[in-house]
Order: sequence, then structure tokens, then C-alpha cells
Amino acid sequence: MVGVGGVQHLYDPNTLGDRPLEVLFMTWMSSVAMVLSLAGCAWHRRRMQRRREAADLAAAIQLSINDHIVSIPPTSLGILPPPQVRHDSSHGRDGRVSPTADYPNMKSINDLKDHLSAGSIFKMKRDWLSRELSKGRDGGKSDPSPARSERRLLQIVVRRDHVFQDSYLQFASISDDDLRNPLSIHFVGEVGRDDGGVTRDWYSVLSKEIFNPQYGLFTFSAADDYTFQLNPNSGINPDHLDFFRFIGTIVGKALLDGCLLDAHFTRLVYKRILDKPVTYHDMATVDVQFYKSLVWLLDNKLEGMDLGLSFSVDKENFGAYEEIELKPKGKEILVTEQNKREYVDLLSGWRLKESVEAQFQALRAGLARVVDPVLLQNFDENELEWLIGGLPIIDAVDWRKNAVYKAGYRDSADCPVIRWFWQLVESWDQEMRARLLQFVTGTSKVPYPDGFKGLRGSEGVRPFHIVRVSDSSRLPQAHTCFNELILPDYDSYEELANNLTTAIFETGNQFQLR
Repeated sequence: MVGVGGVQHLYDPNTLGDRPLEVLFMTWMSSVAMVLSLAGCAWHRRRMQRRREAADLAAAIQLSINDHIVSIPPTSLGILPPPQVRHDSSHGRDGRVSPTADYPNMKSINDLKDHLSAGSIFKMKRDWLSRELSKGRDGGKSDPSPARSERRLLQIVVRRDHVFQDSYLQFASISDDDLRNPLSIHFVGEVGRDDGGVTRDWYSVLSKEIFNPQYGLFTFSAADDYTFQLNPNSGINPDHLDFFRFIGTIVGKALLDGCLLDAHFTRLVYKRILDKPVTYHDMATVDVQFYKSLVWLLDNKLEGMDLGLSFSVDKENFGAYEEIELKPKGKEILVTEQNKREYVDLLSGWRLKESVEAQFQALRAGLARVVDPVLLQNFDENELEWLIGGLPIIDAVDWRKNAVYKAGYRDSADCPVIRWFWQLVESWDQEMRARLLQFVTGTSKVPYPDGFKGLRGSEGVRPFHIVRVSDSSRLPQAHTCFNELILPDYDSYEELANNLTTAIFETGNQFQLR
């Protein structure tokens, strides 16, 4: 067979046997072209489907600020109109809200700083972030995520005593897009149905396990024994960077889900997430004695003193030492009165940043899978800590003030069980209050700045409920998805205290049949 221009066709049966490599190559090219074509069609269909879903996305998140601006002169707030909603004509019949609804932007919120409390400003920022995250990971710069009701559940099955490893292995196979889907958590051997309470408990249990010393990922802060810093020697764990990426993903997922973590990082970690400058003063939370040495160096004249310091540092790693130069030829440059500030800044930068740079970048990369870190830069390090971990103190007065009673209970003199209950809570320390709160709600944290007024359940804001049952022979129980404590009508303070304490510790916060 002769092709165009007289060139013999590749598939001429007379020459087929003489050119097997060309036949194989053309067959392979045809297969690749077919696969690429099918993949392109699938990608196009998926993209068009996402666009249709995005068109129906309801951005019905209302930011209520009227309570905060009543006493402020209108002339000073001309930039902040009350929230308004525009109904898209194409979706007006079903009541969906157009993404063009007017809400205060970050500039408007920042202009209120001189008029509102820090708590009120933080609440507005938090609601702004929630609204931005509803548009997508990067705040709506790309296609938004489908509405929550249209997303498939992320089914996560874990053993409570292996929660870190089990969660890590399952999250490793989840795509960035699927991370925006709601979670459905199941603890092996437990029968609780996840309507939100099990997810909150999973976040709490997992966030505690993150700091387990056996993983070697974090160490205690030098300032206290409850905040943690990145461990520069975490490399002893061969999977440490993958673990840090997983931890960052969990932080981002918790922010997206509006859940709190039982995690307390040093202020330095929050500053670095926010990409804020680090100074030698941040060393105080990492190494107190080293920080004092730096302060002494800056406060004293070095003329005539031979400290034997050069622009280098010895890095210790499990008994082995390596000399690191802080600048080119740093070993040969002595520290003097004229260059001591440069030395302090370089040394602090190395200790606070370079020594844990790989770990931090892995954590930040995990966070960016869910939340663009740029969206967080409108918060300061204090606000970011509140955003991730909630209030550090459980206020018993605020708790009691915002409790709701059902089935015959009431907070009054003629209801002794409720009086005894609050008497017990007020007598407990912060740890016991946290245990009780987690027993009932699935988390030991309280949202800031709302406190117990902003406590959340499976369907949004849900106050702490105390429900009466008459059978005093049973232990107290909890419906974590609804923040409900099922409290029997006991005959004495001692009986209530013993049974409630037993219920908190005996169940181990595991979900049983209620």
C-alpha cells in the first residue's frame, strides 16, 4: 500500500514483520492518546459539574453586629452598613442567598478597633474567616466547594488507643478537594452515631496524642509545662515530616469545621504561621537561660572582653556536634561590641527558625491543603490561638449563666440537684471542669469570645443542657451531639458528686448506647 507522496504505509502487511518496533510504538501512542482523551473528557465533565454546583452555592452566613454598635455614633461608622442580603433572581424562588450578599469586609472590621472590645473584633474576624472558607480553600479565588448537603462524608474509622496512627494513614489517601467534605468518625468498638459530637471528641483525643513524646515531634516550652514547641531533633523519627504535614492538615480541617483542638503551641508557632517577624525576645519561650545570655550580651559593653564567641554555633544532635556558620566565614569572625546585635539576631534566627525550618514548612504545607495561610494573616498570634484552641479558662459563673434545663429541672432554691451540681462544679479545679465539659460536649474547650453562650452542637449553636431523669439508681449520661447531660434526680450532694465523678472517669469518654 502506498500513502500520500508515495511513502509506504507503516501497516503494509508486506513490511509489517520487518518493522516491529515502529508498530509497537504506534500502538503505544494510540493507547496514550485514547487515555488522555478519556481523562480530558472526565476532567471537563467534573469541571462543568462543579461550576453548576458553585452557581447554586448558598452563602447564607449572616454576621450579626447590631448588638455591638448601638452605642457608637453613626457618623464614626459610616463605612459599615448593616448586613443586607441580595436574592439572585435566578434562585429567588427557593430562597437561596446570592454570593453577592453584602457583609462587612476586613477593612470595615479593622476600622472598628477603636470602638469595640477585643472579643467583639475577634468574633467578627472569626465570622469573616468562616464566610471566606465557605467559598473555598483560598477564599473564593478558585471554584467554590459544593454545598455541605451535596458533599459526601469522609468516613474515618479509628481505634481510640491508636487514634494518631489510624487517622494519619487514612488522611494520607484523602485528596485536597475531599478534605472539604464533612467528617463522619467511628471509634472501633463504640456505638456512638456521629452527629457532630463524635467528631469533636476525635479532634480532642487526636490533638492530645499529637504531643505524645513517643513521636518526638514536640517538646515542652521553656516557659511552662502545657505549651509545646517544635522539636529540632524530631528527625529521630523517620516519618516526622509526614507527621508534621498531617498535623497541619488537622489544624486546617478543624478551622474549616469550626471545631476546637486541645492543643497549646508556643506563641512562636502562631507567629510563624502568620508569617510575622521573629525577634530574640521570642527565645524566652524556647530557652530561658539562653535568652538571659543574649540579653546580658546586649546590655553590657564588650570592649576588653574575650568571650571566645564567633559567628557560628554548635548544633547538638543526640551526642553528635556540628558547627554551623551563621554567615559566610562565620567561624573566623569574632563577636565584638560593634557586631554583637547582628550576632544576637542571626543566632536567634537560627535557633528559632532555621533549626526547625523543615518541620515548620511541612506543618504549614499541611495547613495550606485546607486553609490558605494568607486568610489567617488578618489575625494576630493571640487571636489565632483563640481560633484554634478556644478559651484557656473555664468560667463556672459563665457556664451556669448560659445553661438550659429540661424535664423539670430549674436553677432555683427549690431544685436542690441543680444547686448541688453547680456547687460541685465551682469546687472543681480547671482540669476537672474540662473533664466534665468534654464528657458532655466532646470537647474541653469553650469558644472565644462567646464563652458558653457560643457553645456548639451538631446543628450550630447549642447551649449546655441538663436533663432530668427520675431513676436515681443510674449514672449520669451524656448526649454529646446535643450538649446534654442526663442527670438523675439524686437525693444528696454526696450521691450526685460520687456518681458524676464515676461516670466521667469510668466511661473514658467512650461513646456507648444512651
